Amino acid sequence: MKRHRALIPLSHQHQDALVAARRLRRGADAQDPAAAATAFLAFFADAAVPHFREEEERLFPRVAHIEEARELIVQALLEHQRLHAAAAELRELVLRESADPALGGRMRELATLLDGHVRLEERRLFPLIETLLPEETLTALANPVAHEGSSGPVWGAESEELNATLLYWRAGEGPPEHVNVERDVLVVVVAGSVIVSTDEDERDLAAGETTIIAKGRRRKISAGPEGVRYLSVHRRRPPLQIARVR
Repeated sequence: MKRHRALIPLSHQHQDALVAARRLRRGADAQDPAAAATAFLAFFADAAVPHFREEEERLFPRVAHIEEARELIVQALLEHQRLHAAAAELRELVLRESADPALGGRMRELATLLDGHVRLEERRLFPLIETLLPEETLTALANPVAHEGSSGPVWGAESEELNATLLYWRAGEGPPEHVNVERDVLVVVVAGSVIVSTDEDERDLAAGETTIIAKGRRRKISAGPEGVRYLSVHRRRPPLQIARVR
């Protein structure tokens, strides 16, 4: 099934979940079901939990207010909670380190729950999201702005001739409006989107797009709804020349 590029990483993770569910189901009938359960629990903690968080924090809020999606969103969220609870119960059974007859049955139940959840999202929820969200929103989702620190400069480097600074701004934020007096500045959007306003015009830039702000122009840079990471590049100020007094 063809997916918008914004959802492809999540769909790939769904495929990994189906494989994990299949292994868990097979492991229920193996000589050492606890080993298969332990392997699944490691997958659940390392892959499934971050996957749920990604959906709940970045994807589902985009459509939760739309009537057509509400029922499926609620169902998906409830299934996330059921999977968390089922994994916790399985963990308790494994920690008992005994041949609990309930272990195999619980493994099969969890495998079935995970399999059904993935198919719900892949066959019904994701196709619906692709029809409900505009292209610009899906494109923004495909270029996440992940940054845990405060707004402002994130990284910088310089050579004898160039100065480069990577900046991060949350939605609506940006550096103070000012005039570029001495040099042209190249702005390269790395992730997210930004509005660049000058004396001449206003431009909306998405990830991968660039603009040059000419010296002498007043400029204002404001992050788009997803926030923005962009690279600011300009020539370094020439060193101050001090004439020797003889």
